[in-house]
Amino acid sequence: MTEEARIRSAITQVAADWYAAHRVGQPSDADRAAFLAWLKASPLHMEEYLGVAALDRSMAAATQETGLSKETLIELARADLGAIPLDHGATAHRQPPPSRPPEVRPWRPALAAAGIAILASGAGFLAWRSSDHATPVDVRTYRTGHGEQSARPLADGSMLRMNTDTLVTVRFSPLERTIELDHGQVAIHVVHDERRALHVRAGSTDTVAIGTDFDVYRRTDSTLITVVSGQVSVSVDSPVPPQRLAQVPAKPPSKRRVGAAQQLEVVADVPAPEPRPADLRETTAWLERKVVFEERPLAAVAEEFNRYNDIVFAIDDPTLRNLKISGNFDAADIASFAAFLGSLGGVHVERLPASFRVSRVRTKPTTVPQRS
Repeated sequence: MTEEARIRSAITQVAADWYAAHRVGQPSDADRAAFLAWLKASPLHMEEYLGVAALDRSMAAATQETGLSKETLIELARADLGAIPLDHGATAHRQPPPSRPPEVRPWRPALAAAGIAILASGAGFLAWRSSDHATPVDVRTYRTGHGEQSARPLADGSMLRMNTDTLVTVRFSPLERTIELDHGQVAIHVVHDERRALHVRAGSTDTVAIGTDFDVYRRTDSTLITVVSGQVSVSVDSPVPPQRLAQVPAKPPSKRRVGAAQQLEVVADVPAPEPRPADLRETTAWLERKVVFEERPLAAVAEEFNRYNDIVFAIDDPTLRNLKISGNFDAADIASFAAFLGSLGGVHVERLPASFRVSRVRTKPTTVPQRS
């Protein structure tokens, strides 16, 4: 067996022992606390316990007898199933779990009755996990090209809107709702589901929403999350080199709460200390194919127009790039924007075949007449 298979086999056996214990009798408060601690120690523990219950076709009984509701179990799973580092499982394999279930020998008949004996080697369960009995996951990929936008109704009734040059992968199952944003910008109206929060992952940044409207823009060097209504929780998983996984203890990522009319920027996997007020008019203008800007640098505004059009604005002069401007334009109306720039004092706009070249007007030095 591979190392991963051995790890899963060890965890599966412990999960089966816990499951059998819950089937035989009502656990004590101490046992229930020990089980909950074991369950929270690793996402793999949750995954294997749910798998054992599903194999027995008795998920409802399993959750009832643990003293935890199915919604509680699913909520715990939903918090961590998105990232399952191998080190968590390896730790459980190399040393005893934090809280082993009580002595299990009296419950072995229950294991057999439940059909869980095939899990002893781990191989049977691994085969089951890859079969048609595994939890169904609906995976869909959507993309928009340069200048394109798209609206996609999701299976739960939520609405996903995609801006230009965007690629997302949507994963829905009975346990999770996840949207992976590879690049680009999305606006999401989230329908509340008490069983499943909705996660939007943009690299290491995870934005969790219960029922809200928010925008996520993944740039090359940063990710910007803006909340229109409701609130979201934003966390960042700092990547750990594989060779250091065994030495680095797992720490929960820090979280930021972002409320309505606020936005949070994440740069180089580091979130801002606090969210800042958001100009929702600017943030949501793209939904109407507009570019709205208030006292923003010319370079940033030009970049917005360049996202939608093949004819781009090129600005080399540093002073002009930092020039603060305000306006409201259709995203495709580059002629009007070029005329607006040309009307600014000291700005020259030259139309080239594939671009508008924006430069400063160079004033000729005044010649002082020489006295004879």
